[in-house]
Amino acid sequence: MLMRSLALFLLLAPLAMAQSQQAALHQLFEDYYEDLMRFSPEQATSVGRTDYDDRWSDFSPSGRKAWRDAQRSFVGRLQAIPEAGLGEQDRLSRSLLLTDLQQSLDGAELEDYLLSFNQLFGLHTSVLLTINEMPTRTVRDFENRIARVRATPAYVDGVISVLQDGVKAGIVQPAYIAQTIAGQIESQAAPPAAESPLLEAFRSYPDEIPVAERARLSEQAEAAYANAFQPAWRKLHDFVADVYVPAGRKNIAATSLPNGQALYAHLVKRYTTTDRTPEQIHQMGLDEVARIKAEIESIATEAGYPNGEVFEAYLQHTPDQRFASKEEMLVYCRNLAKIIDPGLPRFFLKLPRMPFGIRPIPEDREAASASNYSAPASDGSRAGFFNLKAYKPEEQWKFSMHSLILHETNPGHHLQIATQIEIEGLPEFRKIYHVGAYIEGWALYAESLGDALGVYPDAASKFSKLESERFRAKRLVVDTGLHAKGWTREQAIAYMGEEYTSEVDRYIAWPGQALSYKMGQLRILELRREAEKALGEKFDIREFHDVVLRNGPLPLDLLSKEVHTWVASK
Repeated sequence: MLMRSLALFLLLAPLAMAQSQQAALHQLFEDYYEDLMRFSPEQATSVGRTDYDDRWSDFSPSGRKAWRDAQRSFVGRLQAIPEAGLGEQDRLSRSLLLTDLQQSLDGAELEDYLLSFNQLFGLHTSVLLTINEMPTRTVRDFENRIARVRATPAYVDGVISVLQDGVKAGIVQPAYIAQTIAGQIESQAAPPAAESPLLEAFRSYPDEIPVAERARLSEQAEAAYANAFQPAWRKLHDFVADVYVPAGRKNIAATSLPNGQALYAHLVKRYTTTDRTPEQIHQMGLDEVARIKAEIESIATEAGYPNGEVFEAYLQHTPDQRFASKEEMLVYCRNLAKIIDPGLPRFFLKLPRMPFGIRPIPEDREAASASNYSAPASDGSRAGFFNLKAYKPEEQWKFSMHSLILHETNPGHHLQIATQIEIEGLPEFRKIYHVGAYIEGWALYAESLGDALGVYPDAASKFSKLESERFRAKRLVVDTGLHAKGWTREQAIAYMGEEYTSEVDRYIAWPGQALSYKMGQLRILELRREAEKALGEKFDIREFHDVVLRNGPLPLDLLSKEVHTWVASK
């Protein structure tokens, strides 16, 4: 009897231990997600959580230390749970979170967060973006908006502490970038309450808000704007203009910063998830630009033009290719998006339920911003949005919209991110997990599906596709050129073209990020070619896309492993 009990114990003990490890890991995932929401209320709002809608992130030195301490604690807890005995998805989740936390802590050691103050998605723009994402269904929702406007002075003090640390460490944006940011802040603080986009919701209440409450809410919102937001924003502007701009660096290269070589290497690794060196990436970009140029020449010749430059000049100077107004531009892009939808089932086993909209970037930041995508709330309370740069529509071309719509909506960012949010059985942090090379690489890959989806019906639209790809290839050349090879701003503009001046400034202010697109796309295309060659007639494009999408964003090495496993199983 004793021997039988001992044998049973020896049989069940490993199972019990595995279940205990699994339970500990799942609890850790829940704890991490809650801490992430608590330390980053803006992200909580973005995913549809309303329990932190009355506050901002604490960027004070103590607030930043508390988050780093929490991250170190999670690393220790993760390392204490061995992979052995965990299921496949649990092992993957553990690996992804551990890598992300360690990468974040490594970046903090290099003080990469001191460069998060930029003209595109800086600490000053997140306030307006977050307010825009907040719900407007209940009185409490409006009171949260008021609370956040009232809380901006403390938020600004935290932002200034980050900038002060940057000035002290010598890790600052170039002076002319800082001057642009100062102008944005001044513009954001200027409108009276009745015209500020920050209070737009208070000018059009939904029916659910009692009429008796509206006057009180509007009065409190206007008072918070005049007495809290505007003074705080002017204080931020004065600090940037009087302290940060004069401290702005003269050398635009990230490698010119203190410990800059290590910092740029870290950013390259983070945004590409590869071990490629800046020199290797630079050469890859040059090779891709040459390949794409040859394809453009071929299309131009077929269309009856001597070369790509002449064909491009013709398109750019054709009146029918210009927009007359923002409204025409929006209608054109919305129509393109609907043309795509019927063809999607031929390429995807599953399509997301969440819809998306197309809207213009607000006027206060449209000049310095690029078109971008805002993810839907993970609780389904808010749709996704393609934020279109409709600035000076008369200077933009219709033929360039085709690839852009594919990239930002379906089958690009919206399809991928909405699919990620709707994956069942994953811990919550996986539904908002971000890998730049995967996310941007997928969106650029999605542009290549436009031929089969009927989005490139003529030579002009086919040129759009290739020009978009060449644009991303040039990013490999320019980002590494600026930050690792001593290129000047003028040299980068000459290479990209005058019309891409604001893009060059983006690469200067946000080192490494522009590498994500082409590096990710090249790997996905390579994996597809490998699968097609290995499987022959067994290759199913819908299954391939399902394998790429079903786990959400992955570093490129883990994505490769998933695809190779699928090929072997076939």
